[in-house]
Amino acid sequence: MSARITGEHEPSATGSNRANRHTKEEARREIVDALVRYLETHAFRDLTVGELMAGTTLSRPAFYQYFTDLHELMESLLTEVETVMHSTTNPWILGKGEPIAALRTSLGGVVQTCVDHGPLLRAVADAAPLDPRLEVAWSAFMGRWDDAVSARIEAHQEAGLIRASLDARSMANALNALDAAVLVAEFGRHPQGDAEVVLDTLHAIWVGALYGSAPTRLPVLDAERTQAGTSREVNPE
Repeated sequence: MSARITGEHEPSATGSNRANRHTKEEARREIVDALVRYLETHAFRDLTVGELMAGTTLSRPAFYQYFTDLHELMESLLTEVETVMHSTTNPWILGKGEPIAALRTSLGGVVQTCVDHGPLLRAVADAAPLDPRLEVAWSAFMGRWDDAVSARIEAHQEAGLIRASLDARSMANALNALDAAVLVAEFGRHPQGDAEVVLDTLHAIWVGALYGSAPTRLPVLDAERTQAGTSREVNPE
């Protein structure tokens, strides 16, 4: 990650001496690591610069060498996570290779990014409804995913791979919202969920929703099989 020195505050003499023990990248990394540790067990709304920096070897004023405030820290990290996540979804988003396999590869990249950065994503998603700045950041983040997925759905509709009657934007919104809810729940806190199980689940949902063909009617089970199934449920022994 590249450091961005955007603050106008200068550290005190003591803070300067402490900060000089680190390179800029090391200091920024220490701040980010302290934030991730905090977010694993606390809500963003409870965080202060003082509490954050108490989890580092840096002084409180040193924070302002890298960020103007806590919101900028969160926004910049969300942008960096998004960049990583988008780079892993290229196979399906860009239409490379067989669609079903490409979709699994792309979803696998999303899952792994959430394994690596789940607490940050959970913190932003949880704070967004009550925090105007993070609401804007989260909405923009999700909106860009909706744009990318909607464009790929439309491309596959033109190619005859996805039925034309499907509303691409609505489906993109629904799939991305579902992904976000599942990924935040599974990887936002430790212990995290099973990445392979989550990938299998999401891939099955996406494939079914986009490429599967729904039956015109469901088969009717015969009475004997239905009764036997009900009996097993009521009397599992």
